[in-house]
Amino acid sequence: MKKVIGILLVMVLALVMAGAAFAADSAAEKAGFDFLTFAKERVLPDFHPTVKVEEAEANYIEEPFYKGDGVIRAKVGIFYSGWIQKHSMEVEIDLRTEDRKVKVNVIKDTNGMNLRGARFFKDGEWVSLASIGWK
Repeated sequence: MKKVIGILLVMVLALVMAGAAFAADSAAEKAGFDFLTFAKERVLPDFHPTVKVEEAEANYIEEPFYKGDGVIRAKVGIFYSGWIQKHSMEVEIDLRTEDRKVKVNVIKDTNGMNLRGARFFKDGEWVSLASIGWK
């Protein structure tokens, strides 16, 4: 009996995890917004203009999910080469779907410059995607 209950719990847990992954994918797809490309091609050069974007990588730390009030959030790791060594940034990107505005918060940057805001992305401020030339 305990074995059957254990198997059922594992199956339920697998279904819940699959549903969460599907919800994350559909959140980003419904918004029509590519968080990884945005992080790599827009956020990285804004904070580090001398970095070669084509050599950088962006990966999800936290997949996109609905935070509430029409906001989709993703946590993205950006890995790039500096002048001397490789560095990484961890950024939190919030997309407000109703008016297509984003907010980017730098959580961590290993380059030692401790940049907390750049030209277009200030911590805690919403910026229109159209105003920065992003689709």
